[in-house]
Amino acid sequence: MASSNSQQLLSKLKTSLPKIEATTEPIRTVHQFPEPTPPVPAKPPTLPKGARAPKLSVSLYQHDIERLDTIKDFMKTQGFRNLSDSEALRLACRKVAIDGALIEVYRAMQGEDGRRKTGVVHSLCANDGK
Repeated sequence: MASSNSQQLLSKLKTSLPKIEATTEPIRTVHQFPEPTPPVPAKPPTLPKGARAPKLSVSLYQHDIERLDTIKDFMKTQGFRNLSDSEALRLACRKVAIDGALIEVYRAMQGEDGRRKTGVVHSLCANDGK
């Protein structure tokens, strides 16, 4: 008796559902995509994890240390806390313009430091011809 009830139910479903007519044109759906985001600039290559920078010992005069502290103080105002001396030195090295003005700064530094004779370079060049 269960099978006859199933048969009757299936028969009613076949006649009660509306017939779908086949169309030659496919149904099109409209997709809305979010606006494309601008490309993110590529990050510079980073060192492999665990790679360390070589150690370097430097000697600085008091006015150089004060300048280093000025760099660190500026970075603090920009939200970069706990900047190390090493980071400040690397920052200065990467920021410096390598041009003719560097020669003038070097000569002024020699005069301020008083450790080198500024005429040594010239006398060595003059003795090259012997």
